[in-house]
Amino acid sequence: MQNVHKVLLVVVVVILGASHRNGALCNRTQQRVAVLVSVEEEMDQAFFAHMPPTSLDVHVWHTESERLEVTADNPLQALSLMEAPKLQDLILYPNAHLRQLIVRHCPLDGVAEQFRNLRELRILKIEQCRLTGTFDLGVLLAFYNLTSVSFEANHITEASLLVDETAAEPEQPSKLARLDLSSNQIEYFHLDAVRLFPALKELLLGRNKLVTFAGGNSTFLPALVMLDVRQNLLTELDLSGCDCSSLLYLYATSNRLTSFPVFGDSTVNIKALDLCKNQLTVPDAQQLQKQQRLTSLLLSQNAFRSFTTETETELPSLVRLELYDNQLESLDLRGWKLPALANLRVSQNPLKSIPDDLLARYPNLTKLTCFCPDVDCTWIQRNVANVRNGRFEMSVAWKGPKSVGKGYRCVTVPYVGCVRCPFKRTAESDLE
Repeated sequence: MQNVHKVLLVVVVVILGASHRNGALCNRTQQRVAVLVSVEEEMDQAFFAHMPPTSLDVHVWHTESERLEVTADNPLQALSLMEAPKLQDLILYPNAHLRQLIVRHCPLDGVAEQFRNLRELRILKIEQCRLTGTFDLGVLLAFYNLTSVSFEANHITEASLLVDETAAEPEQPSKLARLDLSSNQIEYFHLDAVRLFPALKELLLGRNKLVTFAGGNSTFLPALVMLDVRQNLLTELDLSGCDCSSLLYLYATSNRLTSFPVFGDSTVNIKALDLCKNQLTVPDAQQLQKQQRLTSLLLSQNAFRSFTTETETELPSLVRLELYDNQLESLDLRGWKLPALANLRVSQNPLKSIPDDLLARYPNLTKLTCFCPDVDCTWIQRNVANVRNGRFEMSVAWKGPKSVGKGYRCVTVPYVGCVRCPFKRTAESDLE
C-alpha cells in the first residue's frame, strides 16, 4: 500500500451468522471491513485499486478528498465517508455492486444525476451536508432498489413531490421503506409528498420547524408503521386524510399541541402514542377510543388538571399510562375502563388524593409511581403493604425523617424507610 502511506488501515473480519435450520448448519460467509482513519489523497480508481481485494465494506472516518470515483468494476458493496469536508466532485459509473453509500459533513448540495448509475443502491445517506431549499422527493423514484434514505441535518426548507400528473406511472414501484428528513428547517409538510412510495414504513420529520402537517383528502400509505414529528412547532395534528391502516407508532412529543391528533377511519391500530411535552388540557375520548390496540399512552409534561371522561371509554389493550409532571390534584380516572393497565406514572403532580378503589378498578396494576409529597397521609398508611412490596412507589425521604421538610411528617414503612407525608401543623405540634 505504497500510495496509501498516510492511511491507517484496520481490517476487521466479520463473521455473518452461523445459524441452524432443521438441524443443519448453514454456511458461514466472511466479509472484510476496511476502516480508514484518515485519507488525504483523492478517492479515485487508483485509490480503490490498492484496497485489499476482499474488502467489500470501506469505512472512512475523515477524508480530505475532493473527488470520489466509483467505476463499473469496483466490487465495493458499502462505502461510508463520515467526514468529507472538501468532497465536491462525484464520478459514478454504472455499477451493480455498491449497495450502501453514506456521506456526512460534506459540501454536497443535492442528489446528483449520476447517483442513478448505482443501480443496486439500497441505502443512501447524505447527512450534515448542504442540501438547501425545496427538495423534490420525485428524484428518488428513479432509484428502484432504494429502501432507506436519510437527509438528516441539512438545510431543507420544504419537501415536495414535483411530478407531472399526466406522466406515466414509474416503471417499477418504489421500494423505499424509510425516509429520514429530521433536523432540517421544514415548516410545512403534506403527506401527498410521499404518496408514490407505497412501501414506506418509517417517516421521520423530527427536529424541524413544522407548523403545519397535512394529510390530504385521501393519502394512501398502506405500509406506514411509524410517524415521527417530535420537536416541532405543531399546534394540531390532523391525520384524518391519511389512509394509514398499518400505523403503529406516532411520536409527537415536544410540540405545541393543544388538542389530540385526529385519526382517519382506517387508522385504528396504533400501539404507542407519545404526546409528552405539549399543551394538552383535556383528554379526547372520541379519538382515543378509535385505538383499541393502544398499549402505551404517554401524556407527561402537559397541562392536565384532571383525567376523566363523561362517557365511559374502554381502552382494552392499554398497559402503560404516563401522566407525570401535569397539574393533577386527584387521581380520578372516572369514565376510563382500562382492564390491562399495569403501569401508571403520575409523579410530579400536586396530587392530594388517590381513590381507595384504585386496585379494585384496575386489578392488573403492578406499578404506581407517585412521587407526589402532598398525597393524603392516611391513604399512605392504609396502603403500607403496597408501598412495602414495591407495587406503589411513593415519595421517599431517603435520608430519614430529618429530610422530610417543614409541613411534612414521616411515615415509616418497613424495608422502605421514611415516606414523606403532609400534615397540618398546629401550635401544639410546633412546640413539640
